[in-house]
Amino acid sequence: MTTRPKTQNPPNGSYQAPAVEKAIDILEYLAERQNGASMTELCRALERSMGELYRVMIALERRRFVYKSAETDRYSLSLRLFELSHKNPPIAQLVRAAHPVMDELARRSMQSCHLAMAQDMQLYVLASTDSPLPMHYSVKVGATFPLLETSSGVVITAFAGDIRIETVLGEEEKELRPGYRERFDRIRRIGYEVWDSKVVRGVTNLSVAIRDHSGIAKAALTIPYLEQAGAIPTRKDALVLLVDAATALSRDLGHGDVLASEAVS
Repeated sequence: MTTRPKTQNPPNGSYQAPAVEKAIDILEYLAERQNGASMTELCRALERSMGELYRVMIALERRRFVYKSAETDRYSLSLRLFELSHKNPPIAQLVRAAHPVMDELARRSMQSCHLAMAQDMQLYVLASTDSPLPMHYSVKVGATFPLLETSSGVVITAFAGDIRIETVLGEEEKELRPGYRERFDRIRRIGYEVWDSKVVRGVTNLSVAIRDHSGIAKAALTIPYLEQAGAIPTRKDALVLLVDAATALSRDLGHGDVLASEAVS
C-alpha cells in the first residue's frame, strides 16, 4: 500500500499551504493507481481523515483534474494536466519520444500512423504522422472515439488489467462481450492486432500496445493500413516495422518483456 511520505519540518519563515499539499498528495497517489481509488482508500493511504480530503477532492473534481466513475465511485486522474501543458509526464515524454519514431515508421512503411491513449470509455489521439504518399488516410490529433470501436482501444484494454477489462466490458452489450474477450486473449498471446476498420472501409488497423515497466498499456501505436499503388511495403512489412517502433517506445517506459518483430506472422 502506498502511504503518504512524512512531511519534513519546513524552513523557518516558509509559508505552508495545507490544502495545496493535500491536493498534490491526492494527484500523486492517483497517478500510481491504474484503476483509481475510492475516498476510503485515499484516506487510508494518505493517512488523512475524510473531513481533511473531502473538500479538496470536490475542488479537484470541479476543476476537472480528477473524475469519478459513476459505476464504481472510484476517482481517477483526468487528462486535464495534458490539456494545460504537454510538459506533463508521462504523456508529454511519451509524445516527444514518439514523434521521431513515428516519422521514421511512416517513411519506411509508407503508411500513416498515430499514437492514442484511453480514458474512461474514450480513446484520445495524441499524435499523428502522415504517409509520405500523395494519397493516404490519417487520423487527426485530438480526435476522440468510443474506446472499443477502435483497434487502439481494444489493444490498450487487453493490457489494462483484469479490473479495468471487467469495467470496460460492463459498458458493452452482453452478446458482444465474448467476442471482445477472444480478441483480448489473442492480443495478449501474440502481442498485436490486425483488424479491419469499423470506421473506414478498405483500411486494416495494425495496432500494438505501448506498455510500461509493469506491463500495463499506457497507449497504442497504430497504422491504418491502406493498400494502394506506390506503397511498396506489404502489410506484413508494415506490421514488422510497427512492432519494432512500439517495442522501442515500450523500452523507453521501462518495459522489458517486449515483442520481437520476428514473432510477427
